[in-house]
Amino acid sequence: MTAQAPDPAAQSPAPAKPPAQPTAPAQPPATGSITGHVYLSDSHLPARMAYVTLLPAGTASAGGKMPAVSSATVETGLDGSYVMNNVLPGAYYVVAGKLGYATTIPISYLDPDAYDLAPKEVKETLAALVPSTVVAANRASQADIILDKGAVISGTVRFDDGEPDSLARVSLLHQEKSGKWTEYMSQEDLFSGGGASTDDQGNFRLTGLPSGEFLLRTTLALQGSEVKTPGTDSTGDPNYRWDIYFGDGIRPSDAKTIKLKDGEESNGNLIVIPLARFHTVSGTVLSFETGAPINSGSVELRNADDDSTCTATRITATGQFRFPYVAEGEYTLRVADASDVVPGKPDDKPIRSYADASQPLIVKSETNGVTIQVKPQPTGPAAPAAPAATTAPPQ
Repeated sequence: MTAQAPDPAAQSPAPAKPPAQPTAPAQPPATGSITGHVYLSDSHLPARMAYVTLLPAGTASAGGKMPAVSSATVETGLDGSYVMNNVLPGAYYVVAGKLGYATTIPISYLDPDAYDLAPKEVKETLAALVPSTVVAANRASQADIILDKGAVISGTVRFDDGEPDSLARVSLLHQEKSGKWTEYMSQEDLFSGGGASTDDQGNFRLTGLPSGEFLLRTTLALQGSEVKTPGTDSTGDPNYRWDIYFGDGIRPSDAKTIKLKDGEESNGNLIVIPLARFHTVSGTVLSFETGAPINSGSVELRNADDDSTCTATRITATGQFRFPYVAEGEYTLRVADASDVVPGKPDDKPIRSYADASQPLIVKSETNGVTIQVKPQPTGPAAPAAPAATTAPPQ
């Protein structure tokens, strides 16, 4: 056999692929900046350590998206000046705030994400009162701001025996144009992080408020205890809260309104916590079918007139519930998410679940031994029986 000569083409290595060309890094969008000063209208001094926020007044030029900035909020210096860099080209509202001075729109909407969800009337108010600032690429825009002194509500929270309620939470409801009462975030809520509270003498002061009509309230809050023993359910009292309104109001319908003009102060407002008109309410949640106590779920106490929730508690392992302080009045007692669970294993799947239930309740004095029954949830339809197996006929 004669050996064949090797094929030169088969012996030559395959040509190397050309190296991949490096991809040029994406260039960041061209940005501009906004600078300016913030002043106080009453003293004509710089607003030192005030905050300045950008809110969108339109769409940015980069991709048609809403404006994106490197920092949506900055703080002014000791001369009241501020600088915001890396702002995408577009139109913005520049809004400032300082404790004691009114903001153009409610504080709760000064976060750019929250502003996107603000109602139409809030955005219309901002557009009418604040001229937009246009940012162009590689240019600095100027926006100076003057802050007006806000209205003030101050007063004291005391128990009906004269003792001041220190560190009590104080908050406001504001009446919208529609007449609806809604939660109003005060500047004390924003700056303190824990909300406005009374001092050791029960005194409070809410500042920087707009003109309008308000409801003033405090919240009677008790921190529940918790006792944990290995191998048993935790026991103890749950947290408790009850709102009490200015004007001898233990419910919103009884409250007295406070009307404010621009920059006006309403002082000496006394909120009295009427201990003599509070009573204990307790009882048991039972199965309608067996009469046995239910060991898991929650119980709510709601105002009979508007169905608003006053307070809530949980059902104990023995089926009991307890509200330590309930103001005299008419309520609806509501049980929700009731179930039987394995003792010591509340996170396991319930043995049985029950439908929600409610019943009226009138509180005039200590009200104990209340019972409310819940009906078992209907079980799902029985699964259809599997078809009987068939045997092929013999061939």
